[in-house]
Amino acid sequence: MSNLDTFVLTEGSRFLDELKAFLRIPSVSTDPTHAGDCRRAAEWVRDQLKHLGCPKVELLASETHPIVWAEGPEVPGKPTVLIYGHYDVQPPDPLNEWVSPPFEPVVRDGNLYARGATDDKGQVFAAIKAFESVNRGGRPPVNVRFLIEGQEESGSTALFQFLSREPQRTVADAVLVSDTAYYAPKWPSVETGLRGLCYAEITVRTSKTDLHSGLYGGVAPNAHDALVQLLSRLKSPDGKINIPGLYSAVRPPSQAEREGWKKLPFNERKFLREEVQAKALTGLKKFSIFERTWALPTFEIHGIMGGFTGEGAKTVIPAAATAKVSLRLVPNQKEKAVQKQLIRAVKALAPKFADVSVRFLHGADPVIVDITAKPFQLIDRAFKEVEGRGVVPTRSGGSIPVVPALGQKGAPVILAGVGLPDDRLHAPNEKIAVDQFYKGIRVFGRFLQFMGQ
Repeated sequence: MSNLDTFVLTEGSRFLDELKAFLRIPSVSTDPTHAGDCRRAAEWVRDQLKHLGCPKVELLASETHPIVWAEGPEVPGKPTVLIYGHYDVQPPDPLNEWVSPPFEPVVRDGNLYARGATDDKGQVFAAIKAFESVNRGGRPPVNVRFLIEGQEESGSTALFQFLSREPQRTVADAVLVSDTAYYAPKWPSVETGLRGLCYAEITVRTSKTDLHSGLYGGVAPNAHDALVQLLSRLKSPDGKINIPGLYSAVRPPSQAEREGWKKLPFNERKFLREEVQAKALTGLKKFSIFERTWALPTFEIHGIMGGFTGEGAKTVIPAAATAKVSLRLVPNQKEKAVQKQLIRAVKALAPKFADVSVRFLHGADPVIVDITAKPFQLIDRAFKEVEGRGVVPTRSGGSIPVVPALGQKGAPVILAGVGLPDDRLHAPNEKIAVDQFYKGIRVFGRFLQFMGQ
């Protein structure tokens, strides 16, 4: 057993208690009422990094959702590793579906349950503890920089502006992003691609004011009806997105990628039962599930607002209704181009009697990662040592908007996390396996050591 392994085993219960304290902070970046909690989470991370011996720790770019920037002790002649993560979390709704409260972390059956457990507090904290584990004596094996933001779940506005002003912060020999997952238990992966995102609100207005459904029902246009008609036209029942031009830019995966995906262990029935937890899989059936989730664009409806949704009854014909929607984008698509395509499609497909508007909230272009650089060989070696298996190349259906900016100075960006596919990120009962948390500390610690050799 290595000194690193021994240290993690000895200090593991403390590490877990510290993570629980981090998870108790409800740092929901999309909700303005939690701005103070986001600031508190940033201060908590700052204090951790100061305690671990970082001589320079700053809160930058935002009063309410600050970026935590930290620099470890200087190690002349050694490479620099930039560690990225985020302390903000998704809203916990619907609360009634949580077995235990989302901000009261609890361990059940070897899993730690809380909002942010895997996305991304548990994973970025594993990287922080990895730094602690290899920094004993005040001399880490490499120069380490931390860039931990508080708006990843709401667009990373402050971080994009910050890196635009100060791109030199991304000068490094490798960037480690601990915000992804294994392909399957005991199958660590490195992501070769991320889908982009185009998030918008579509609003339909059919009259100046809400109307009485008894007096005007049967003749007055209903905003919800019009919105539902529009949404059903934007995507057909078979999953095809009816936005002209959307698919023309899509760059399909290579034959080599497809062949590699076929070799991955996959059980469709288990995937449906344990991960999706639904009665059926939907989408374009002529494409594989990997292609549908990794290599094709999507259109999803996240919520519909308007009319009356309170307790009891109110017989109203709504004058306006809004849907929150998003498109996931794949290689060769550009967010700005998709925005224009969506606007044109909405105006063309909306009922003629309705006024429609589209408001864009945030988004990002898709990412393809070149995994031929040496740091990828070293993260593979670290996983082999800890897990007994190296990484498999996969893509992710999700988005990490800041990845291109992290690599703007040429550093290879390593997307290699320790979550598991059933961790339910963004959903009720989010978790991280306690063993995966400890593996993350060991893997990231070994990676730092290998980088310094």
